[in-house]
Amino acid sequence: MTIAIHESALIRHFNTRKETLRAWEEKVGCRFSPFRGFKMPDSRLYVEHPEFLDSIVDLVLTNERHIFIRGPVGSGKSTLMLLALRDLPTLADRRGNKFITGYVGMTGLYEKQMAAAIADSLRIKYRRSWESSQIIETVAQECLKRYVEEKSRTALFIEDVADNQEAAFHKLRYLADLPTEEMVDAYEGALDEPIITLIMSGTAEYWNAMLNFLPQIADRTEPLDVPPLDDAKALEFIGRRIAYARGEIDKFDPDNFDIHPFTQEAVIILNQAAHGNPRDIRMLARGCQQVAAENFKRFGDPVVSPEIAQLVADAYVTILKEVR
Repeated sequence: MTIAIHESALIRHFNTRKETLRAWEEKVGCRFSPFRGFKMPDSRLYVEHPEFLDSIVDLVLTNERHIFIRGPVGSGKSTLMLLALRDLPTLADRRGNKFITGYVGMTGLYEKQMAAAIADSLRIKYRRSWESSQIIETVAQECLKRYVEEKSRTALFIEDVADNQEAAFHKLRYLADLPTEEMVDAYEGALDEPIITLIMSGTAEYWNAMLNFLPQIADRTEPLDVPPLDDAKALEFIGRRIAYARGEIDKFDPDNFDIHPFTQEAVIILNQAAHGNPRDIRMLARGCQQVAAENFKRFGDPVVSPEIAQLVADAYVTILKEVR
């Protein structure tokens, strides 16, 4: 028996839409959509905040406070953490200690999962059969050894910290409190400063959760609010994305770049609508691409004009409010 499979109207619609978008991408010289999402984007797409990044690094170097990078979803917290993580291994703190860094980017972790993720990120060996307290104690002892024998302090980055289970918080508290009194006594007072600095990220709601669940850490933690992209950085954000999609990102010059087919006025409209949030700028730009692709199909013009940007911004305003 032969079964005939007919293309549905829905499939035809999406295939046609896909072809329309692809024609626009080819017209502007892109190999794929400049505004696709990435779980972990290429570092060449990052638009840096040098002053803000310096404030993170300076706090780590002085070793006086833990850090909480605070901002709404999509504001670039993970990007900033990765940039700080990139810079720290090349630096030394005020006492000449080098840095060993670890990064836990997973969320929703239970107590043992958190302990194992921390050990893995710091390249510390442990037995899979161990309980979480055994793993964390091994982490503590190895960090102490690195500090004393190698003059290396540990900087531990934890992304979206409050997404994890409450019990996992207490593993962080133990590490934040190091060195213990026993450690100090063992080295006859030679340990007079923290040997691990926590650099955490999350939304304002996550920060409030930390205040409630871990006031002992929150009281010794500096919250830093991620600055929104200004118009110049929003233009660079769009320019980097387009250069990446064209295969030209290695030649990207932040002082001289192309944003065609977007106009400068269109990008400024999108940035204002997105309140400088990179994820929302990308979402709005994707919407502009769809409208511009339809225009290109009908009239042969691929440009994202201020009129298109305003149309998309108005259409998305309710969605952006709900997301925030």
